[in-house]
This record gives sequence, C-alpha cells and structure tokens, in this order.
Amino acid sequence: MLKLWTVEADLVLAGKLPPLLPFVPVLKGGDEERVVQRALALLRAEPQLAELEPLLAFMASFALDSELVRRIRKPPT
Repeated sequence: MLKLWTVEADLVLAGKLPPLLPFVPVLKGGDEERVVQRALALLRAEPQLAELEPLLAFMASFALDSELVRRIRKPPT
C-alpha cells in the first residue's frame, strides 16, 4: 500500500513519478501554491496527462483555499 502523504512532492515534480502529479497537493510538501502551480504546468505540458487537471484541482481543494485553486487553474493570458 502506498501512503501518498509519505511521498515527497519534489520527487514527483522531478519527473520520477508522473502519474502521481494530480496527487501532489496531498503529498509531503505539496500543500503550497508554488508546488501546485508546478504540478499543473507539468500536467499541461504532457498531452497524455493534461486530462488529469481536474483531479489535481480536486486534490488541491483539500490543501488550499478554493478561490486559490481557481486562480491557479486560470489559463495564462
């Protein structure tokens, strides 16, 4: 059994475990705005993973304020 809260967010952000990107907000050290923004950028950069953006937002809602999550998800202008 994998206990997500014990996995370092930096490990996932370094490209070691891309399928875990949507879970970054609940990983160890993943409950910060800049970390979630980085995970979102990595998801959007990979066509196979981009469809997981709503899951990232859902998981982020457990760690961050809902309004902050909406701002993070707003497409760049």
